Amino acid sequence: MTRSWRRATVVACLLTATLVALALVSLDAEHLRIRRVDLPSEIGQCISDADCVVVDKIGCCPCKAGGARWAFNKDHSEPLRKFLKRTCRRFAACMRVDTCREDLLPACVGGHCVARVANG
Repeated sequence: MTRSWRRATVVACLLTATLVALALVSLDAEHLRIRRVDLPSEIGQCISDADCVVVDKIGCCPCKAGGARWAFNKDHSEPLRKFLKRTCRRFAACMRVDTCREDLLPACVGGHCVARVANG
């Protein structure tokens, strides 16, 4: 009976070592392809606070799924939608984590829409 436990332990250790080796190989720096993508500048341009609106999805995931809320120019919703559709078609790994902040208000600062924390 002790032999069967030894054999099972050896097999389990070999399988674990194999899985760890595979994980390390796939995390090699040359295999990672992280790409920074910036929103088109016209999406965030504004003249006054009235030009801006806070949205629940400024990236590939909505804030209810690990993304973020942010502000953009309300007249550029279609270019934002097209940009996100084109950019996020391969990167749609969202989490079920609600990161929505309900205390954000849109504002135009320095000609760009931003989301500011509401004062009390």
